Amino acid sequence: MLYPIFERVRLPRLDRSEIHELKLSGTVVSFSTPPFSATWGEQRKFPACINLYDPSAYLLQNGIAPLILCYESKWDVKGLVFLQEEIGWINFSTTVSKWKKSSDLFKCKNLEKTLIEYYTQTYGPEGQYKKDTYQAFLDWKIETINNTQWIYHHNVKNPDGEASYRLYWQTPISSEHYLTISVSYQVYKERPETHNKISTFAQRLMGTTTIDLSPSAQEQKAAAEKQWPNQKYSEHIEPLHWIRPKKDFISVEEYFADDDE
Repeated sequence: MLYPIFERVRLPRLDRSEIHELKLSGTVVSFSTPPFSATWGEQRKFPACINLYDPSAYLLQNGIAPLILCYESKWDVKGLVFLQEEIGWINFSTTVSKWKKSSDLFKCKNLEKTLIEYYTQTYGPEGQYKKDTYQAFLDWKIETINNTQWIYHHNVKNPDGEASYRLYWQTPISSEHYLTISVSYQVYKERPETHNKISTFAQRLMGTTTIDLSPSAQEQKAAAEKQWPNQKYSEHIEPLHWIRPKKDFISVEEYFADDDE
């Protein structure tokens, strides 16, 4: 059985997880996730080997940081068995983004500036997705997981009270590419217990993640460490808040506008 029975908030059992290995131009990323389990959709197939230097592999070529969707899965969050309760859903994704501007992402401050600029240009006043309230870089911290240093933060998108939460772990895998592991979720009833359970679930997923950089990426990282010795990521970044007032009326164009989901 994929889900435990006797719990109020039931998430897929991690002891049923399967190992996934991605080969990204010589860099190997490995992680484990439970099998896909959602009412709608099915597990997509993704290539095990991806050429980061093939332009056709990227989505949104005109953006400042086109990305490759390397892996994605989804699970329902369930409640008490006898109530047949559906509490929400979780989406897990692994992506690689290519930063088009000239900056070495192995320099800590460059990666920080890249992330700030990306979210500002995406969700800020002039961003593509600017119709809903969006908050970025909440609970920013630096985490070391299996010898890889990650920037962690969570973002909240709130379209008229139906908030969705995004937990992000991000790290450079070359001087121009960064890896993002995202655990996005939505809950139908706001309960602290549900958020705590999902956060713990996400942390345990991340605990299985390992990265083995390619020889060329290792050389780039070593060169950056030599050029910028003793560099560190910021221990705190001020959150970004773009608060949009709830509208009593929206136009047809706004209703059908493309979104980032």
